[in-house]
Amino acid sequence: MAMIRIFSLILLSYYLVACTHNVQTTSGQAYLSKYPSQAEYQQQPPRQLQDIDEEVRQVAAIEPQLRFPARIGIAKVYNGRIASMSHEEADLWFQAKNKLGQQFGEFVPVSPLIAEMVAGVQKSHSYSEPLYNIIRKIRLGAARQHLDVVLMYEVYGKSQHSSNLLSLMDLTIVGAYISPGQSLQADGYAKALLLDVRNGYPYGTAEGIANKEGLSTRVGRSARERDLYEKTVLVATEKLIDSVQNMFWELKQKL
Repeated sequence: MAMIRIFSLILLSYYLVACTHNVQTTSGQAYLSKYPSQAEYQQQPPRQLQDIDEEVRQVAAIEPQLRFPARIGIAKVYNGRIASMSHEEADLWFQAKNKLGQQFGEFVPVSPLIAEMVAGVQKSHSYSEPLYNIIRKIRLGAARQHLDVVLMYEVYGKSQHSSNLLSLMDLTIVGAYISPGQSLQADGYAKALLLDVRNGYPYGTAEGIANKEGLSTRVGRSARERDLYEKTVLVATEKLIDSVQNMFWELKQKL
């Protein structure tokens, strides 16, 4: 009976998924209008104007410029570099483009070669944060491809295994091949950020999460764990793309 229940769990297993998104369409001018103007500062200068105050003003002084239809770049980031999409990911993005329709414009992959070439000829700086480097490189590559906005996304995950009550059968030769004495778990995460290529305005973020548990025999566990990991990460990417589509629809209504 225990064996029957275990195999029933295998047949009934499913992915636990979630997806969320946030959008921003606020005006930098409206934001700064709540604070004293530069002219007022000059007339009545504070005792000590901190550098951070001016820096905050410069960072806030940007406006949303996105209008649909647009040229939308897509850049996958993996291990701190611009990476190529898998065939499965490319197919998911293609399906999303067809669902959104021509009213949103066209989706264009950001070329890693173009981004590397353009970033290499720019004036060199010393940056301490690798994240800044990759965002800068993607924006420069997207600018060379004349894209309006760029959607940067990153996919990652983890997997683990542990022994269950049936693992005692792993001690036998036959049991190692037929007994599902290993419990597997995989978690997939996918996150995205939509940026204006020209002024860096952040239009929104999106996220997709997936996790799944499974069972395996001791023999062949590594292959099954890897397969579960890859499928779970792909499901997280699929949920991310669903979230991105919802983000675009909301942006279209608000902009």
